[in-house]
Amino acid sequence: MISRHKVFISYYHDDDQLYKDEIIKWNKIYNLFDDYSVNDGDIDDTYLTDEEIRVKIRDEYIKDATVLILLCGCNTKYRKFIDWELHAAMYDTEKNPKMGILVVNLPSCRNNIRAVEDREKEIVASNITKWTSFIKRSEYEYAYPDLPSRLIDSLVTKHSDITFANWVTISNNPLLLQELVDFAYMRRKTIEYDLSAPLRRKNSN
Repeated sequence: MISRHKVFISYYHDDDQLYKDEIIKWNKIYNLFDDYSVNDGDIDDTYLTDEEIRVKIRDEYIKDATVLILLCGCNTKYRKFIDWELHAAMYDTEKNPKMGILVVNLPSCRNNIRAVEDREKEIVASNITKWTSFIKRSEYEYAYPDLPSRLIDSLVTKHSDITFANWVTISNNPLLLQELVDFAYMRRKTIEYDLSAPLRRKNSN
């Protein structure tokens, strides 16, 4: 039996609320995970340092969650709050350690799929027998054009094992989402993220 984990869902509210709502419906039916998500809230970052923002997001918004699910649409990468949530998930504070991350490509998203473990590969794309490896940053940017740059940074390091599943895969069988969350949870302590980029201070696009 797969354990339930504490999950925070990061997404762009204006574009992708219906997908978040759908996952919450599944969770009520199948009891997939403990939902630690919060409603969108504004943080006045005018006088806050990057460090203060990181701690505030991790310890007050994300709190005790151990896995972050990123619902990735075509405008996700332009939102500063999503950048803050991703960075907070990658970051150890005194109260809360870094989290595992799972990316779900929404229908508007052009990202390729990606999987780490053999079972994840079966879930994400059972018909693929040979998976492509990338070396250059430009190759990652081409393969994942809608991915926030902070995640591209980590993928390039080769130490960040993050799986990407298409929305249609989990919508056809929501129980697969629980499996993918479990894999992300198991990697949370050994994964190494790139935290070098400063926090995004403005939305764009």
